Order: sequence, then structure tokens, then C-alpha cells
Amino acid sequence: MNRRLIAAAALLALAIGTPVAAFAQTSSGPTRADVIADLVQAQRDGTVPTSNWDYPPSTRTIARNRELYAIAHGEQGTATASASVPADSVQ
Repeated sequence: MNRRLIAAAALLALAIGTPVAAFAQTSSGPTRADVIADLVQAQRDGTVPTSNWDYPPSTRTIARNRELYAIAHGEQGTATASASVPADSVQ
């Protein structure tokens, strides 16, 4: 009787444990390269970096971040857009 009880308990444990293994997560999350690409794109878009007091970032912060990114990465078309105002028109 004791042997039969142990066998039934083992069979029950096996039956309960099988569905858990069958539904294990098979797809992985984003890779390190995906995360880095997302961060670079966010920097290029101007949405990062931002401070806690300016969240979500204002349009002014986004424009400034885009300008800084363009200066740092040599994208001249974007960087000179704000610097193209003639000096005599600034008061």
C-alpha cells in the first residue's frame, strides 16, 4: 500500500509539473544591440537625456538635445540650423 501511495504521488507530481514546463517562455526579449539602437535613436530624436523636472521633455528641450547630438556627431545640416541667424538681426 505504501508503495502504491508513493507511486501515485510521484505520478501526480509529474503530471502537475509537466504543464509548467510546456508553457515556459520561449521567446527572448530585446537583445543588447536592440536596446543600444533604441537609445541611439532616442538621442537622435532628442527625447533623451532629460531631467526629472522636465518630463516628458518639452519641445525646447528636444530641440536643444537634437542640436547637441548633431554637434557631437557631426551632422552639420541640423547643427547649423539654429546658428544660421545673421548676427545683426539678433538684439
